[in-house]
Amino acid sequence: MVVDMVSIALTNIGKIVTGDIENPLAEGDTIIVEDGKIREVGRGLNVEGCDQVYDCSGMTVTPGLIDSHAHIAIGDFTPRQLTINFIESEMHGGVTSMISAGEVHVPGRPRDAAGVKALAILNAKAFQRFRPGGVKVLGGALILEPGLTEKDFEEMAREGVRLIGEIGLGKVFKPEHGAAEMVRWARKYGIKSMMHTGGTSLAEVPVITAEDVLAVNP
Repeated sequence: MVVDMVSIALTNIGKIVTGDIENPLAEGDTIIVEDGKIREVGRGLNVEGCDQVYDCSGMTVTPGLIDSHAHIAIGDFTPRQLTINFIESEMHGGVTSMISAGEVHVPGRPRDAAGVKALAILNAKAFQRFRPGGVKVLGGALILEPGLTEKDFEEMAREGVRLIGEIGLGKVFKPEHGAAEMVRWARKYGIKSMMHTGGTSLAEVPVITAEDVLAVNP
């Protein structure tokens, strides 16, 4: 689904859960959303100008869940389980946002600097416009491989890459591999990083210790 911004109204809401532990419930029975953002919350709001109006029939409305560790591939398909529409299916469980931890399962995933950079930029740009089932996906999580330079990180940040996938999926995962330096470059250009720890889920993924994490400082 290519994102097409519309105005949406949710009416006849029983309870509105805010997600704020200090103020868990909001007063109102109507929520109006414009361009993907909540514009107004209240009671008996005028919804005549909204493109879509949904009667919630007294149900409770809550913030969407965030899947903070997902290995997406390209589009809404996971080669790992040979499953299509898996991202859209998560929406039915309440997930509205998904964060890539690295597109490691892409068939034929490149292992060189130019390839992983291209893959990160591709998915970062693609998921800016593609929301499977409405799920917002933060894609394009770079997998660290030898040969990446500071200039590469500067370029990727400029092109919309915001994440390093969990460090340990590629060949760069220790300071002597250049991992700590790459993390510093990423941080300099506003790219956040995550790191695999403990045991392995794939034969090719190394065991990463607490000492490794402290040394790399993701």
